[in-house]
Amino acid sequence: MIKKILKKKKSTIRLLFIYIVTILVLYTILSPYLYQKIGNVFFGRVPPLYNLNLATFFFTYAAYPILGIAAPYAHHQLSRTYFIRGNLDVALAEAKKELEVHPDHVATYYILGLTYGYMNREKEAIEAFSSYIDTHPESWAARNDKAWLQFRTGDIDGALTTIEPAATSNSINNPWVQNTYGTLLMNKKKYTEARDAFARAEAYVSTMTEASWGNAYPGNDPRIYATGLASMKSSIQSNQKLVNTYLHK
Repeated sequence: MIKKILKKKKSTIRLLFIYIVTILVLYTILSPYLYQKIGNVFFGRVPPLYNLNLATFFFTYAAYPILGIAAPYAHHQLSRTYFIRGNLDVALAEAKKELEVHPDHVATYYILGLTYGYMNREKEAIEAFSSYIDTHPESWAARNDKAWLQFRTGDIDGALTTIEPAATSNSINNPWVQNTYGTLLMNKKKYTEARDAFARAEAYVSTMTEASWGNAYPGNDPRIYATGLASMKSSIQSNQKLVNTYLHK
């Protein structure tokens, strides 16, 4: 009798062990954290493997897992993929979901600002970028994007206030910032200062490679790096020609 009881206990323990191991294996295979990491690989972490479809697939399962809860920043990353696809409504919804669950994930305010901006909801976009800059005051990219939005609304003085900390910093040698700064100065009829800003932008961009251009825009397809860099060079050159026409009038 005792042997039967011990045998039954051993069988129960064995089944329990198999059950636990099975759950652990399934959780590992279906882990939202694993899907998140794989999604990152296809979303620029390994440039040769860039694939927006696969990144979206893995981020979707990381955000809406079969087992467990969404991985931190899963909705954030999913928002970024939908933004690149041009599906702004879904991008907005995913960014908001990230902030609902993780209000301290301030990085999500950046994609929120971009999405609102492309939806022509400038006021909300500016507010989102302001929230990001509050905790990332050194971010030249956020200041640059916020300044452009303020420029679009006609608030050139506000845009200058936003961009100047980055434009006048000796540690930020950035063509995007100087091009924006020059454009704002030109619209304030400060043509000499604008010309100098465009000259700095040209000097900085002349040292950039396609890869360094791409590093400023993580998540974009490496195949557009060359086009993006060429477009920026063209923009700076056009602004230089324009400001010189004002200076020689």
